[in-house]
Amino acid sequence: MFNVLFVDDEPLLLEAYRRMLRQSPFQCHTLTDSAQVMDFLAQQPVDIVVADQLMPTLSGGALLQQLVKKYPAIKRVLISGNLNLVEPAARVAAHSLLEKPCSKAVLLSTLEALMEPA
Repeated sequence: MFNVLFVDDEPLLLEAYRRMLRQSPFQCHTLTDSAQVMDFLAQQPVDIVVADQLMPTLSGGALLQQLVKKYPAIKRVLISGNLNLVEPAARVAAHSLLEKPCSKAVLLSTLEALMEPA
């Protein structure tokens, strides 16, 4: 079982991600505040972080850049309603980019690809 942390300020989307991952090899964790991620990771290791680009306190791109420095082994996915607005530094920090809304099939195939041995 792989642990995935979804970070999005929209609780309904977090619940949708949780439903998408039912009966999959992924255990879903969720946070609505990107500022809480580092504290969460200190207590609960995860394999993948999926972060929304537009967040109130800390953008998803900035969060992924912090993860590169502090938790480089964690796979990082940036999700956005408009991928054209994603800054170059955020693109570099992300292993994968997803456009909102994404289907269950796209989400699962992205997560599965990230967990395949190199």
